[in-house]
Amino acid sequence: MAYNNLLYDVSDRIATITLNRPDAMNATTDELYQELQDLLGKVAADRDVGCIILTGAGRGFCAGADLKARKDDMTPLQRRARHRWILKDILEPLFRIEKPVIAAVNGAAAGAGFNIALACDFIVASENASFIQAFARVGLVPDLGGLYLLGRVIGINKAKELCYTARKVSAQEAADLGIVNHVVPHDELLERARAIAAKITAGSPTAIGMTKTLLNKASNSTLDQMLEYESYAQTVAYLTPEYEEGVQAFREKRAPDFAAAAARG
Repeated sequence: MAYNNLLYDVSDRIATITLNRPDAMNATTDELYQELQDLLGKVAADRDVGCIILTGAGRGFCAGADLKARKDDMTPLQRRARHRWILKDILEPLFRIEKPVIAAVNGAAAGAGFNIALACDFIVASENASFIQAFARVGLVPDLGGLYLLGRVIGINKAKELCYTARKVSAQEAADLGIVNHVVPHDELLERARAIAAKITAGSPTAIGMTKTLLNKASNSTLDQMLEYESYAQTVAYLTPEYEEGVQAFREKRAPDFAAAAARG
């Protein structure tokens, strides 16, 4: 599939996906979503990718839905089917993919763009970045998983404030709220994101993938359930070539090559 709205690059086991509609601040369209759906499936299956960076071209990360491309002739049932497609085939795979995803937010993350960033594992933000749950300004409710994700990150009361008031949050305030992990100089954004990604790709792909899945389940599970999940996951981890490589590397006092071990498995 040719991508008209995305740029894609893989280097040193790090995949970089760039939303590429800079003239529209990378606002989303159905074509962009179709391309992202296709690409996420390919990245998930690519054993040469250990970490993903999601960023935007130009001045913005993602301005949310492109209102110029809206389909006013859709029936309510058609609109619901479209929305469920976006949620189940794009947003949920982005959240659940068993490879860490870093959102490198280079500018405005508004509406759906804010919530796409929240669906990533964590956010590295340029000092120029901003975040806004803009839905109330156009008479909509937060979408793209925002109703689920935002409160889990910052607490329900603070999430209500941001959603009700639709006020813009700076990169630094977003860090203070716990939305952003790191605020960095704008010109260093991708460099810093890649440095973090490199540390991730040095780890065990299988162990990190299972860890991500279990951490995502933790907020909706009981302690008993999590302990049971943990027992299964750790049993699997002990059986992997990556564990054997880790033990051997420890004995030989060298850095483990988990990627090569995973390829053997």
